[in-house]
Amino acid sequence: MSLSLNQSALIESPSLRTSALDGLDDSRSQQVLNKARAIVFAVWNGQGWATVEQLAQYFQCSIQGIKHIYERNSKEFRDNETRKLTGKDLADVRSKLELASRTAQARVFSPLGTLRIAMLLTESEIAAQVRTIILDLVVAVPNITPPVQPPAPVLPPVEQRLDTFVQAMKTLAELTGGRLNPYMEQNCKDFAANLIADYNRQSLTGTQEKWLGVVNFAESELGKKVPLSGAHYRGHLGTWVRTFYPQLGSRQETRLVNGVQPCNYSGGGLLNINPVIVDDRKVFEFGV
Repeated sequence: MSLSLNQSALIESPSLRTSALDGLDDSRSQQVLNKARAIVFAVWNGQGWATVEQLAQYFQCSIQGIKHIYERNSKEFRDNETRKLTGKDLADVRSKLELASRTAQARVFSPLGTLRIAMLLTESEIAAQVRTIILDLVVAVPNITPPVQPPAPVLPPVEQRLDTFVQAMKTLAELTGGRLNPYMEQNCKDFAANLIADYNRQSLTGTQEKWLGVVNFAESELGKKVPLSGAHYRGHLGTWVRTFYPQLGSRQETRLVNGVQPCNYSGGGLLNINPVIVDDRKVFEFGV
């Protein structure tokens, strides 16, 4: 029997056979087989199976020919393509497969496994017809190339962005006579500081910021109400602190932050919050 080039490649290439089967399930595989010749699989555990004897009858070849094909290529068959039945499994399916009572074991094949036999069996006209049907299916499936997704936009490294910004500011300063407008200069400094701060924030892991002004600390942590009017209202916060809570000058408060945060308040200059390490924790010391 002469074989076309495509059929020869299918017979000789294990990877091509597996690729052809990957797009098929048992139901579709049985439809392919039935186009060449009718075949009935016995359903067991939700899947159809046929014996070596049934396959020999289907392909119109010898039982030994089927066994020989399997033995030569057994490593190629996957678990859902063939099984060896013994013991209880054999007893459960014996009547469905019409096996003789003296049969001690049986090799069975699923529709997918039967298609693989068809792609290996050269001495069968039925197998050749099945291969033609398989090749027609493979050719009919278009090779769809997934569209190439454009890369997600990513900002340059912070060092590069900062360098570009500095160079731009130098150029702008040269164009304006060597000195920027004070307002613009301050904006530039703020931008650079924020850029570095954001980079540092992303580089630090396991930290949590919790900044509290003195008023917020007094009201949320101490439960005290800072007056909205009178001699010690919020605008005179330094006086209020010295008058009502002199102990804040030496009080330590746990702060889950990094660095030192000075807090401004009117009437008393700066309320300094200095970091102190206590029991492996960073706490901050208030100083008025």
